[in-house]
Amino acid sequence: MPRSTCLLPFAAVTALSWADGAAAETLEDLRARIAGTEVDITGHIGTGLDLMDDEALTFRTADGTVYPVIFDAGREARRSLEGCKFAMFGGGSPCALNGKAEIELDGSRIRLIVFEVGSIAAPAALD
Repeated sequence: MPRSTCLLPFAAVTALSWADGAAAETLEDLRARIAGTEVDITGHIGTGLDLMDDEALTFRTADGTVYPVIFDAGREARRSLEGCKFAMFGGGSPCALNGKAEIELDGSRIRLIVFEVGSIAAPAALD
């Protein structure tokens, strides 16, 4: 599978693919190319941002972009997330995380399947 070291929102990826002057790529081709891509991730993870599910995990990048998460990195790693929580209107005490994820497309939304964890820090106030 292709690898990347950064995540871009779907709209930005689409815009970049059209701006490079290459032959036009269909939306279906772009979705097929992005879905399943493995990426390195660095940011914060925690619960608290999904109004419908208070246990749903969210990943936030340094620029503030948030992605819903499916956590598939094992039981021990999941236990390390205990207490990692975002506050709905900023702040909270999420956990810093770096690892690897697979991009999954849900309609026009990107979801991350975290499958490998390099490190998870204890819950701490978000700067």
